[in-house]
Amino acid sequence: MRACNGSALDPSENACEQALKQLTGAEMAGARFCAIAAGDTPSTGRLYDSIACLCVPVILVDDLQLPFPRTRPLPPSSYGVRYPEADFLADPLGAARRILEGAAGPPGARNWRGLQRLLLPARRALAYRHAHSDVATLVLREAWAGCLQERRSTARPVSQVAKC
Repeated sequence: MRACNGSALDPSENACEQALKQLTGAEMAGARFCAIAAGDTPSTGRLYDSIACLCVPVILVDDLQLPFPRTRPLPPSSYGVRYPEADFLADPLGAARRILEGAAGPPGARNWRGLQRLLLPARRALAYRHAHSDVATLVLREAWAGCLQERRSTARPVSQVAKC
């Protein structure tokens, strides 16, 4: 956290980071749209945080990896609105206007509430602490799919594995 510049071992720094996380969560929960910009990795925690807060992610990264890329349990529209990175960089104000007007939204969800409703399946699937979360099952399926895609893998398809 930028505002907390001391040692991570300092208890006051821990409190500072916790306060910043709470403030960020409150701001995201109060926002309608959250920008998801390029980062250091092909996926980002900002996407997960915005979905958890039901703040519609506006994905401004062309190569951002959505959750569970091999098995794709949910349609891409469940993770927010994608907007081409080059178009956004060329005209940020125009892009924001088009997004807010709903022109960039998936079919059938031309307003903020509709876009927010599309996030609900992803929120349930990705929240570890949600009572009906599928995240553990989805992680195992993704790992299994990764094993099957390896050329040297000896993993057998699910249909050939004995049931417990």
